[in-house]
Amino acid sequence: MISHLQMITIYVSDLAGATDFYVNKLGFVQTAVFDDGTTRLAWVVPDAAKEIPLATEIALYAPDDPNDPRIGQVSGMVFTAKDVAATYHELKSRGVPFTMELVRHGYGEGEGDQEARFVDPDGNEFLLHT
Repeated sequence: MISHLQMITIYVSDLAGATDFYVNKLGFVQTAVFDDGTTRLAWVVPDAAKEIPLATEIALYAPDDPNDPRIGQVSGMVFTAKDVAATYHELKSRGVPFTMELVRHGYGEGEGDQEARFVDPDGNEFLLHT
């Protein structure tokens, strides 16, 4: 049976720029790079996940065509943190562009769920959520 999700691919137009964003703005760690002149990939994981066995990696993939329609999409990926509000403010201070500011919903445990949406330099969109 399936045991876990190994990797998710995000299509980017500029591998170096995307890697810089994920490492220096989001605080991820680069785990590997592959570039054979045709296929260009960099793998990243959230810093806190690097010690977790079988953590899901994100493959940043730069296709040959910088206008590939898979670049700049809603990813469907949801990131979380122990303190979403603090993470949101930290990411904003690092220059991460948010397309939806932090909101608190009246459902969920405690004071309710919190969420915000942000994008990477290519416009790939992600949700930060409790």
